[in-house]
Amino acid sequence: MSTLNINPLIYRFVRYCLNRTYLDIDDNKLSADERYSLETILAIIRQAEDNWEGIDDVVKFISEELPKIYGQALERLPDRIVDELFEKMLNNCKELDEVKSNSKVLNAINDAFNEMKNVKKKFLEGSKTRIYEPSA
Repeated sequence: MSTLNINPLIYRFVRYCLNRTYLDIDDNKLSADERYSLETILAIIRQAEDNWEGIDDVVKFISEELPKIYGQALERLPDRIVDELFEKMLNNCKELDEVKSNSKVLNAINDAFNEMKNVKKKFLEGSKTRIYEPSA
């Protein structure tokens, strides 16, 4: 595939949406284990980019994988940090012209927000073996 035909969102998702969000997150109160978990979650998202060849791959990732990663993050980190990371990341993406002009991507992001609410609800109702008690 020619690089001229590649949608810029493929590169901007990590570089703009994710990395910009990470810079805004206050992780000073996280323990060393929590920081490691945060870095692991970020690495999972960053590595997903390696497999994206087109905008449909990004849409599939946002729709299917991102809510799963959100659930994994809830198991490892305080939910306030997880919510901030994922909400800001998706909101940053909504600012991009590549997203504003593509209803498929915009719908995937809005659907991901809804799916994350479902994941969080199940998490809050779920396992008593989790490491962190969610904040009220």
